[in-house]
Amino acid sequence: MNQSLFNKYKSFSSKDFAADDDFVRYVCHPTEAESLFWETFCYIFPEKSRDVREAKLLIQALQPDHSEMFPAEVESLWNDLSTKQNEIFSSRQVENKVQPALVKKAFLMTTVVLLSCLSGALLSHLLKSEEIFEYKTGFEQVATLFLPDSSKVILNANSSIKMWTSGWLKKKREMTLTGEANFNIKKLSSSGRYHKLLVHTNSGTIEVTGTIFNVFSRGSKTKVYLKEGGIKLNHLPDLPVILMHPGDYIQYDVLDKTISKNKVAPEKIDSWTLNKVVFDKTPFSDVLSHLKQIHGLDAVLENKSLLDKSFTGILPADDLDLLLKALEEAFDISMSIKDNTLLITLK
Repeated sequence: MNQSLFNKYKSFSSKDFAADDDFVRYVCHPTEAESLFWETFCYIFPEKSRDVREAKLLIQALQPDHSEMFPAEVESLWNDLSTKQNEIFSSRQVENKVQPALVKKAFLMTTVVLLSCLSGALLSHLLKSEEIFEYKTGFEQVATLFLPDSSKVILNANSSIKMWTSGWLKKKREMTLTGEANFNIKKLSSSGRYHKLLVHTNSGTIEVTGTIFNVFSRGSKTKVYLKEGGIKLNHLPDLPVILMHPGDYIQYDVLDKTISKNKVAPEKIDSWTLNKVVFDKTPFSDVLSHLKQIHGLDAVLENKSLLDKSFTGILPADDLDLLLKALEEAFDISMSIKDNTLLITLK
């Protein structure tokens, strides 16, 4: 082994590794000798293992053409990163718990007189009794929930849902969503049909007839991706009812009154449920929106020309430090955080 190279690399940071031509070549096209060298290096300098791992992810994030990478190596890195998830959350003092609040309204009949006087109005009141369930996540929190009907919901960071059921046998289900959620709706009837679920967003209502789908609803923008089943979009301003089919991805903005419909790969939409964030020629302004919505960071830019640029990369969703390093490398900028504000300057 080349001792001089060991001495060269022992003081490197993750950014230094990512900028080193030999290291980049090793990550993209590793040979047996190079793999042995870096395994030995990490054994001799275990304190540098984290920097080496971050540099690998950084290089691969900025070179998302997987045809140039070894899939087994990529998958190994992601698996290794997943085992560190709890450690990363703990270091940031993020309490990865959902905060449910349950309010129940019940009606009691205590006397024979009331029973004898039971009228149609009282019966209607009984049938409309509600159960209300609320769930909320904070910044950098992702939670998996099971609704009262056993439907599964993965709630993204800084998001909330409020669900209520009513009517005879609680067949009527409605909820409001702020933020982003991935739904897997449960069948309720013995016939195999789905009871109706309405999801109200800031832009309109999604009528669900049994499906797997993803909804993003922040500000004036709503994005709906249908993976399985069928849904209808109702009450969109100045638009007719829209029927969606598996693979459809619809984006609309109530302020601009714009709407688009595309076919997209599922991994570009629900990657966050697998602890990945995918940027695909994403405008820098949208990257800043992501930092605010998921990590709670406002941004101050020294040079507004950055807003005209775009970013491509695949990164762990819960590693803010690595994302900032990737952005620094991609745009040759410096980023620092002060009082929940991201300061961005040119180098």
